[in-house]
Amino acid sequence: MEPAAASKSSAILGGAPSALDQMRLAQEATDASASLGTLVTTEPFPTTTLAPAAGGVRWEPLECSSPSLASTYFRPSAVGTAPAGEFLASRRLKIGHTSFDRDWQRVNDETISEGQFVRLVGSPSDDRLATLRSVNQWVNQRIAYTEDADLFSRSDFWAGANRTLMLRRGDCEDIALTKMQLLAAAGIPKSDMILTIARDLVRNADHAVLIVRYNGQHYLLDNSTDDVLDASSSHDYRPVLSFSGTQAWLHGY
Repeated sequence: MEPAAASKSSAILGGAPSALDQMRLAQEATDASASLGTLVTTEPFPTTTLAPAAGGVRWEPLECSSPSLASTYFRPSAVGTAPAGEFLASRRLKIGHTSFDRDWQRVNDETISEGQFVRLVGSPSDDRLATLRSVNQWVNQRIAYTEDADLFSRSDFWAGANRTLMLRRGDCEDIALTKMQLLAAAGIPKSDMILTIARDLVRNADHAVLIVRYNGQHYLLDNSTDDVLDASSSHDYRPVLSFSGTQAWLHGY
């Protein structure tokens, strides 16, 4: 069984670390971006520094320059790899309702049959990591990245897996959701999969990826690379918002 690739930059650049990889531990990351839609929560955000969390990480309020995010989010004082049980070098704070809830519920409720999975991808492997790799590669190679504005004449639309498979086109959310539904058809519990909206700090663009939990570890499935990556480090992403099941989280940095 092949190990997961070490980093996104090594997968994309053939082993050469990005400038951000080299600077990440020495400098504070830039503020998160603003084009993700307004968050509406039913739970108030704390306004004071939180007590030290597990592992000695102390949470500090960080004002967000974006009007599209909640007015305050949180970061730990040092960021390297994710604390136990977390991913993309961040912690998560449970939140209430968001403006994405209706979209998420609609696409999360979609299903793909096992028979459809076999016709598209082939028989799933007993090796879960092999299944992650095959689905990640299959979707990346067969779904052409297309902006929502070009495909649906809308700035943002979560098409979901079935429509994306029919069109063979979609943006990063649609690609991540297609992977999620195919993996669910292959027998991976949806409770082990997380859709994460993030800021790509290298490309300076909003992005979406699929995180899959297996054997106590998180893996990153990304349309930027066919490799399945260990999701404990940031891979030049600043995660902002995640969804799984009926729960949503805001990420702290």
